Amino acid sequence: MKSFLHTFKPIRQLLTLMVVSLGLTACQKPISEEIPTESPNPTQNQNTTPDLNLICQKLKKEMLGITAQRTTFAIEQINQDIRLCLPLMPFQEQKELIGLADIMYRNFLSIDRSADQQKAFDLYAHDQSQFPTIQQSQIEKLHPRDQYLLRHKGQAYIDLVDINHQATYQRNPYYLARVFAPYFPEAEQAFMQELAEQNQQAQFEDPHFHLEAQEISRRAQYWENYLKKYPQSSFHLDAEYLYHFYSNLLFKGLKHDPVSHDFEGRVEIAPDALAEIEQLANMKNSRLADQARLFLKFIELDSQQKSKLTSNQTDQNPQVLIQLSHYLNLKTVDLENRRNCFKDAICYAL
Repeated sequence: MKSFLHTFKPIRQLLTLMVVSLGLTACQKPISEEIPTESPNPTQNQNTTPDLNLICQKLKKEMLGITAQRTTFAIEQINQDIRLCLPLMPFQEQKELIGLADIMYRNFLSIDRSADQQKAFDLYAHDQSQFPTIQQSQIEKLHPRDQYLLRHKGQAYIDLVDINHQATYQRNPYYLARVFAPYFPEAEQAFMQELAEQNQQAQFEDPHFHLEAQEISRRAQYWENYLKKYPQSSFHLDAEYLYHFYSNLLFKGLKHDPVSHDFEGRVEIAPDALAEIEQLANMKNSRLADQARLFLKFIELDSQQKSKLTSNQTDQNPQVLIQLSHYLNLKTVDLENRRNCFKDAICYAL
């Protein structure tokens, strides 16, 4: 009996310790399983998020600071800032920024060449149009800035174009259409995007105009419809000029590419122009269509009937063209001395 009690005593002590331990555990507060999140570092956020107000305040100064020593990367960075800031600007300030962009590119593309460097550049431009590979020795004769711009041609909307057989650098018309237009009101956006598309290729090579009658007609119709749709556009006068320009071009042609010399009967009219005019004459609710119908009547008039239309005559405006303008109520546009509407996405004063 004593042996059993002696053996049971340690077991009893062990059970007592277990009970006490469980009791202490029950009295403790449970440990939370939630892992505390690390609070964000305000300084870190400020360093990674650009200060838009500061960027826009410095933008104009940055644009005017572009020189012929800067890189295309610098231009592209400013263009990205322009996209950020345009939505924050009132309309008038947006248009002012276009003027600064013009100055920026003009400064960027300016090159002060020596006579030998100019000769080398002209030769390079001529040879490049005929031979895809230019010798390195010829490139080394170019002004260092020419060498840089030619290597980066196509970047930052920079083109090398031929205007009347003279090579020059030019900002692509898509620049305004893609960088500025998306943030402008609908009327101005439509104007810039359409004109940029029209001016993608040089159309004038004096004294000729490289457009088919079908495209001339399409453009005249576009600007007529634009004026109807956006009568309050800030580009209204420019659109009006373009409408009258292409209307005159369609019905008269240029001095060296006339639609007709005497406008006597259908056989005397350029076939492609006549086809477009006849097609226009079948349309309705269009001033251009009204003029097309009058044109078809005019070419059937005899010389005596035409002479009654007007008595004015000048050397620069042959009598028949004056009669035609009067009969069609065409607003006369000097097609030889054009406004500067054919190189960019907007018109510029001459």
